[in-house]
Amino acid sequence: MEDYTFFLQYVGKNYEAIKSKLKLLSNQHKQPYDDDAYHEVVIRCHNAIKKKGFLKDKSDYGIQSYIIISYFNYLREVARAAHNKKKDKNFDSENIDEAYEQYYNKHNTSATDKIKSDLYKDFAILYLMQVVEENFDQEHFYLFRVKHLSKDMTYKKLAEKTNIKGVRQKVLEVKKFLQENVTKELIKERFNELFGELL
Repeated sequence: MEDYTFFLQYVGKNYEAIKSKLKLLSNQHKQPYDDDAYHEVVIRCHNAIKKKGFLKDKSDYGIQSYIIISYFNYLREVARAAHNKKKDKNFDSENIDEAYEQYYNKHNTSATDKIKSDLYKDFAILYLMQVVEENFDQEHFYLFRVKHLSKDMTYKKLAEKTNIKGVRQKVLEVKKFLQENVTKELIKERFNELFGELL
């Protein structure tokens, strides 16, 4: 089976799970989720894989991260194009990957650094959530996610909202695990390993 076919089959089976993660990250950054952008990104990723001839990381984590990073890249590109009011007739869904790659390979600007920084922050959150989901039960994962992604969420509010006992202890268990097992260096290494070529 070709990698681009494998990719489409994976997306078909995990469409809602990926969509939920996109909504979660969009909500965290206080921006609306865009279903059309999600569809466009799936097409772009498919075309990019078909053009390259291979998919670098076929794991669940790798594919989902690839889509999520591409989704936020796409939204930033659309926002930038709208802001600058540039009308490039050749700038369409078929060559947007190529145009993006050529531009950022030629221009090492502070804007590029800001995009990389924003993408890294999104990736770091996604990576931490993935680690928690893989190492804890659903209750621990849910409590940590709500507490971590809601800036004004106190342990008291969390207990009242969820009606779960020992919320503070459970969230602290997760935090302790992350402190002992996940370093900033590890996240950077994983980020560069998976997406260095995209940036």
